[in-house]
Amino acid sequence: MKKLTTVLSSSAILAATLASGSALAYSEQVMDAATSHDTAVKVRQVNYSCQNNNKVSVTYGFNKQNLPTYASANLNGKDRFLPINLGRSDDVDTVFGDEDNYSIMSSALSLGNYHKSSVNIQDASSKIVYKGCDVKSIKKLKG
Repeated sequence: MKKLTTVLSSSAILAATLASGSALAYSEQVMDAATSHDTAVKVRQVNYSCQNNNKVSVTYGFNKQNLPTYASANLNGKDRFLPINLGRSDDVDTVFGDEDNYSIMSSALSLGNYHKSSVNIQDASSKIVYKGCDVKSIKKLKG
């Protein structure tokens, strides 16, 4: 029994270590801000209407492959520049920013579907501050 307890305790410590390491890995996989800005050859602004009559405007940068590199928005009275988080984005979801700052999350985003993709936005404490945001209008800013 003592051996089983030791194995279980070791497993719990390992799991906790891996969990904290994965959060660090997500932070390390956020694209560098300068790179995410400089590789954007197309820029689009999307105005969203969210639950509770909230509105937010998000600007996206897209690279030559029509994939997103960053999102920027005025959140909580401050302009926020959120590079794509490659550690949390895949062919199902796109996430901008990291767990220590604001995050913008949507289904897999590209230049071909940004104009019909809804988003959720959360703050650094993981509280959703804009939920169920649907596209109301778009504007081509560059490219």
